[in-house]
Amino acid sequence: MSTNGPLQLQFVTSGARLSDLPATPGEVAIVGRSNVGKSSLINALANRTQLAKVSKTPGRTQLLNLFALPDGRTVMDLPGYGFAAAPGSVRAGWSAMIEGYLLGRHNLRAVIVLVDAEVGPTKRDVEALEWLRAENLPIKIVATKLDKVKPSRRGTRQSELATGCGLGVGDIEWVSAAKNMNVDGLRRKILEWAGSSGQESRSRNARSKPKRSKPSTGPRDQSKLPDNGPRVDTDDGWDD
Repeated sequence: MSTNGPLQLQFVTSGARLSDLPATPGEVAIVGRSNVGKSSLINALANRTQLAKVSKTPGRTQLLNLFALPDGRTVMDLPGYGFAAAPGSVRAGWSAMIEGYLLGRHNLRAVIVLVDAEVGPTKRDVEALEWLRAENLPIKIVATKLDKVKPSRRGTRQSELATGCGLGVGDIEWVSAAKNMNVDGLRRKILEWAGSSGQESRSRNARSKPKRSKPSTGPRDQSKLPDNGPRVDTDDGWDD
């Protein structure tokens, strides 16, 4: 498959659970807080305006939305975190849905975490990264909305964001969907991260998982990293 030009993505299906999704030879999942620009970035990657629906109201993506390349490899658009305009029971369902997907999806090759280049990483970004790392999931970080950062501040902002994510500046992809900055490079990276369409891949359960420390017998601080996926508060949850 050519690595030049827009990704030839086509919408496949939306699902509320892992069992709703077709098999894939290789998949990358895109996740990030609400209003980070997920839909805009997917549209930019495909050079289309309405492939992924862009809403002025954060919280519109509430399902697992699957897109496919011509060779069968896939891109998953996951609901985001923050700005949850839904009852708490619904938000809790989103969290379980996403956790079930991330821990159970066969041939999931990379989880692309989007972080706002202007304001990130937020507390929710850091919590999500901690959970993904604790589960030994393959993380890639992409900083969006780079055009919002003044050129005179980009070096400092890049250093701050990378440090907050626990990485070096060179370990992060820096893009702007609005200004088409570095989008072509990210297209090539996504094809690389998704792997060869014929590449053999281990299941999620085959990955080695880091040992967790023994739980304390005292009261637990609920603001810390949860054991059962990204935290969903009464004022926050997985949406887009």
